[in-house]
Amino acid sequence: MKRPCYINSFASIHPDGITGESGMLHAVEPDYKHIITNANMRRRMSHIVRMGVACGLVCLEQSGNKNIDAIITATGLGCLADTEKFLDNLIENEEQLLNPSAFIQSTFNVIGAQIALITGCHSYNNTYVHRGLSFESALIDGMMRIWEGDNQVLIGAADEVLPAGHTILKRLGMLDNIILGEGSQFFTLAAEKELYTVAELAAVRTFTGKLSSEEILQKIKIFLAENNLNPADIQHLIIGRNGNTTDDLVYNVVEQLFPSTSYSTFKDICGEYPTASAFGMWKGLNRLEKSSDIQYLLIYNHYYTVNHSLILLKKC
Repeated sequence: MKRPCYINSFASIHPDGITGESGMLHAVEPDYKHIITNANMRRRMSHIVRMGVACGLVCLEQSGNKNIDAIITATGLGCLADTEKFLDNLIENEEQLLNPSAFIQSTFNVIGAQIALITGCHSYNNTYVHRGLSFESALIDGMMRIWEGDNQVLIGAADEVLPAGHTILKRLGMLDNIILGEGSQFFTLAAEKELYTVAELAAVRTFTGKLSSEEILQKIKIFLAENNLNPADIQHLIIGRNGNTTDDLVYNVVEQLFPSTSYSTFKDICGEYPTASAFGMWKGLNRLEKSSDIQYLLIYNHYYTVNHSLILLKKC
């Protein structure tokens, strides 16, 4: 049975929107030793794992309820640094006498696994690697867990940026006016609303393919109609503009569907990466928390015009 899904806490580790000499946006990281207190565990973690685990633990702490029925994580590219390190060792050592640590720490599910180890959670634990729809897949799974009877689910996403990946994408011509970024965001999804609950996760929809503008608009209209809404009912729209002319054409068309709606962007702060929509949702929740005149907030994002997603938030 479908039940309301409330977002009781949310946390983020993200860039500050300032591009360094590398031409990439790197996350502003906290002092991890106050969050991940086990020094040996912290030392073995790569950049993305520390970022994801710390963000998840902070989110769980903010919820006020550390009893979780599921941990669901998402990543588009996984632990790139450890993967690169392992492959470098593979070449340097001519495939002999390899240290397996980098390989073990580079699996996609390591963030969710480390959070489970630290919190002692032996329940459902899953990781989604669905390119530009990884985070949305985790959200949908989390909503279904709540519908099936779970009381609280921890959902998060993490991706990192590396010079090697930046170089490859640039050579492929995929970075025309696009700045790559990274970050991690986590949310607790619960069946019960608390006094401090900011919003309800009303609906999530994904669709894929090189669609025409008319097809995209039609899918958005259907999504809103299924939730008994019209474009005029959306008080604020958050879109994933990334600076690329082709990518932003889609957002120009979507904006025209909401002529009376205010809008904002998020990739100017976090950069472009497969799970950037998680930062968009975090920004949306902050907007709802500070605004009294917004009832419905819609987040529309696409990843290289192929992976499209809609996230609808309703203020509590």
